[in-house]
Amino acid sequence: MEKEVVDMRGRLFGDVTPTSETSGAGSERAYPVRVTIVGAGDVGVACAYNLLTRSVCSELVLVDVLKDKLKGHVMDLQHGGAFSSTRVTAADSYADTAHSTVCIITAGVRQRPGESRLELMARNAELFKHIIPPLVENSPDTLLLVVSNPVDLLTNLAWRMSGLPRHRVIGSGTYLDSSRFQTLIAQALGIDPISVQAMVLGEHGDSSFVYRSGITVGGVPLRKCFDMLPQADSSNGGFDGLVDRVHKQVVQAAYEVIELKGYTNWAIGSAVGSIVSAILQDQRKVVPISTAACALKGLESSDVFLSLPCVLGRNGVLETLQILPYMDEDERQQLRQSIAVLEEVVKKPG
Repeated sequence: MEKEVVDMRGRLFGDVTPTSETSGAGSERAYPVRVTIVGAGDVGVACAYNLLTRSVCSELVLVDVLKDKLKGHVMDLQHGGAFSSTRVTAADSYADTAHSTVCIITAGVRQRPGESRLELMARNAELFKHIIPPLVENSPDTLLLVVSNPVDLLTNLAWRMSGLPRHRVIGSGTYLDSSRFQTLIAQALGIDPISVQAMVLGEHGDSSFVYRSGITVGGVPLRKCFDMLPQADSSNGGFDGLVDRVHKQVVQAAYEVIELKGYTNWAIGSAVGSIVSAILQDQRKVVPISTAACALKGLESSDVFLSLPCVLGRNGVLETLQILPYMDEDERQQLRQSIAVLEEVVKKPG
């Protein structure tokens, strides 16, 4: 039995990703734990509030260039101190972020209505030159979590600027997209979203795709449910039609929210809170987050970051699920297309 488990782990995770024994963020560190958030805008404050409700760190440090607004947000969060065990502080300089277990980067220019995430790249890349080096200088053992868009491209940029191992630089990626997909499917079925298992993979953007082979409801493959329906009940394209319609809603969701209220923040704040909790509590949870594509066997030559199912723990990406052999051919093609979209931008001069 033990040999079978070892063989199965090899098939699922391969041997190209780091294990939990690798030294790094939080591997030898006990509480108290410091988490830094760079960017105290709508997203940064939503992340901060979600982390306060989880009580997973002892200190939360906020960084922002707008000092008055930063002070106001920190004071507002501090005034709920009787309801949380986490101390909230405002950083005067990056020296105040020293020894952070996790550094979350939400700083960036706001996405304009109708603007794609890829179009944001040049505008946000310049900011990272003033953020990543001082963060890593003060916290050389930290784990970087990039939330700013375009998240896949900026996670790649953060890794190159930081000098940190790949498994300690991650992006929020399609974790929120996956939650949106699960929620919309659950609403259609009238059930709790936690009962839907589904992942959106690839670029956090227009070339993302649904790993439809892996969609289950309470452990039952959703595709099989549709296959068992009478032909007359399989209108609107059946299973594939449903997935395509819901995925289209997922891709447009952020644009729609931005059009209605000017920005998105609460859902991504919840996603970041879940990611940080998985890290600090060493949950070893499988989540779709932005990581190096070269972690997959068969994609070793790829130099982009995009969302893949990763085992997330106290040292960042502990392992990457070797998903390629279990994908349908059209899903593998969608993954290659998503990689091609990101490579096209990476190769552009400037």
